[in-house]
Amino acid sequence: MAGLKDAGHTEDDPNTPVPLLVLAACSIDSTAGTTRLSGELHINIKPGSLASRIYQQSEITEKFNCNYELNPVYRGKLEAAGLKVSGESDNGGARIIELSGFRFFLATGFLPQLSSDATHPHPLIMAYLEAAANI
Repeated sequence: MAGLKDAGHTEDDPNTPVPLLVLAACSIDSTAGTTRLSGELHINIKPGSLASRIYQQSEITEKFNCNYELNPVYRGKLEAAGLKVSGESDNGGARIIELSGFRFFLATGFLPQLSSDATHPHPLIMAYLEAAANI
């Protein structure tokens, strides 16, 4: 996408020529000396997005546990190529991304399964299952 054919993940290759996914810049918890995005983050959801239609609200809090995030250096180029950042943390970090033109293309930098159980399934999980059932 966006002509970033050599894009890589710095966890797999710290010397990747196009570091698309990098260590999280804003840590919530520091574990063993590494930057770690862990805990709960407030996320602002953009109106008119798939995420907005699913959540039916403009602000959410979700559980995180990851070390890596989208490199902000490439965000503009990705957005110009059609990637939509539909959820941002308060510091502007991309936490939900979408691509239009697909039945369901939504990815998160958080773990919806951590706030989901059989009696209260997470809305993103339900939306994904509904999209899959309508194939």
